[in-house]
Amino acid sequence: MVVADSIRADGIETIIFIVDGGIGKVIASTAVVRRMSEEFPDKRIVVLCGFPDIYLNNPRVFRVFNFSNPINFYEDFVNQKSVVVKVEPYTDYGYMFGGRHLIDAWCEMIGIKRNGAMPEMFFLEKELARAGSYVKKLCGGAKKFVMVQWTGGIIPQEKTELSYMDAQMRMHRRSIDKSVAQKLVNKLVSRDFVVGSVQHENAPEIKGIERLFFAGSPVRGVIALLKHSRGFIGIDSFLHHGAAALGVPGVVVWGGTSPDKLGYTEHVNLTRKVCPTPFCHRPDSFVFDASNIGTVWECPHDEPCLKYDADDIIAAYEGIDFDIKDDAK
Repeated sequence: MVVADSIRADGIETIIFIVDGGIGKVIASTAVVRRMSEEFPDKRIVVLCGFPDIYLNNPRVFRVFNFSNPINFYEDFVNQKSVVVKVEPYTDYGYMFGGRHLIDAWCEMIGIKRNGAMPEMFFLEKELARAGSYVKKLCGGAKKFVMVQWTGGIIPQEKTELSYMDAQMRMHRRSIDKSVAQKLVNKLVSRDFVVGSVQHENAPEIKGIERLFFAGSPVRGVIALLKHSRGFIGIDSFLHHGAAALGVPGVVVWGGTSPDKLGYTEHVNLTRKVCPTPFCHRPDSFVFDASNIGTVWECPHDEPCLKYDADDIIAAYEGIDFDIKDDAK
């Protein structure tokens, strides 16, 4: 029996949707929730995830719980009138080997169709107003504001180069080199931009930026800033998913992961198919990707997919026809 048949069964009132993974994956999951709400309009949807603020004010969700503190979740919702929906789209055959998008795979594993659904987030006007005031303060009323995310994924345990390198080694290859990021920021600053860098406080320092994702900073607040940014420049991480949810244009620089599987056609997607296995998605923690000596997989081609030139990234960004208000002025 497919998941959808279980949901349709007599007596079922609640869908318990469990979303494992990071911020970007949780944002992508909102498209799946939209489709479930449309497919099963008579069912309540309860979400369990690691970043419940992504679902704040979402009218399609009855309740959302954090994995770390699901108070009364079991007592209130785990019963014979509920169906637990927990599938892993990263292990879907079509996703792994057929180029199927994450959201399509997720929906099909449940037994429904995506029907073009996109991620979505719902912000209050006062949330967006606070974000606008913050941007105006940064820019002083005279400069443009742009958001950049050059690194992401596993958070380094310490603010050291060794800790950062270790974190990068243990996830899919997607962050651009720090030297390229610095050149990119320099070029943006020279064009009279204030650059908001979306990065954890333990990530390497980039000169000339305003750090936006420091410890304790709400993810939701960072994403709201996109509404006041002249687009974005990012990698395969949560910023481009957030931009897709808000309809904000930008450039995404891709490495070992694929825009066909994890990206959005609304963005400019830069790729470099320069090895025998482009978009290899390695190391792949979902299928225990380790070498025969027990270490994490290492790219035998020295990661040419991530060797970008800052000028190419800037050219792609400047080629966007921005149809948004420059709220930094």
